[in-house]
Amino acid sequence: MIKIAIIDDEVNVRELIKKMLSLISSTYVVVGEAASITSAKTMLTNCKPDLVFLDIKLEDGSSFNLLEQIPQIDFKLVFITAFNEFAIRAFKYNALDYILKPIAPDELKNTLERVESMVYVEKETKALLKNLKDNRASSVQKIALKTAKKMHLLEIDNILYCQSDGSYTKIVTESETILVSKNLKHYQELLPEDIFIRTHQSFLVNKRHILSLENDTIRLKNNDIVAISARRKAEIKAILLNE
Repeated sequence: MIKIAIIDDEVNVRELIKKMLSLISSTYVVVGEAASITSAKTMLTNCKPDLVFLDIKLEDGSSFNLLEQIPQIDFKLVFITAFNEFAIRAFKYNALDYILKPIAPDELKNTLERVESMVYVEKETKALLKNLKDNRASSVQKIALKTAKKMHLLEIDNILYCQSDGSYTKIVTESETILVSKNLKHYQELLPEDIFIRTHQSFLVNKRHILSLENDTIRLKNNDIVAISARRKAEIKAILLNE
């Protein structure tokens, strides 16, 4: 399903587009309509369309005035207009296409085919990335650490932090410190990014074990102090405040 909004001050144009959409495919669902800048702003906020058909001239001004009031345009945009001279300005707003009135069915269909392929690819990509992130976070519960003498099997929740030591890494828990022959980047890629944060080029910290943020350092539950780099301080503070 592709959610569509139609913004045009002519009722007959909106009705024509809806009729054409219904004849082309049932996957196109009109979720909102508007004739003015004022009503369009409310409708776009509430309806969250994938695609917007937007007339250049509205009841209370230009559609460009509407777009300037939208902080983030997160929908595909197709302008509909009787005035060809607006086309160049329309593409300033990354419009996918523009359609001249009177609207030809074949032109509308061609535009929809381009939109459909783009929308579905973007949705599938977002879903795939979300699944990969969720699976990564949920699947890694334990980690195997091989040293010269033994194999350690640790619950990742028990790791307080990891500290770089040249080409080695110290894995620190409340009860022990394990030195392993892999660099810190290896563990940053392995451990869940929603739990472990890179505070410094030498430290990867389990945020669940952070007690406090103190100037340029973090204090952990075992009272160890780890460094925060100046360029990461604001980012880390924001992460901790959102917990």
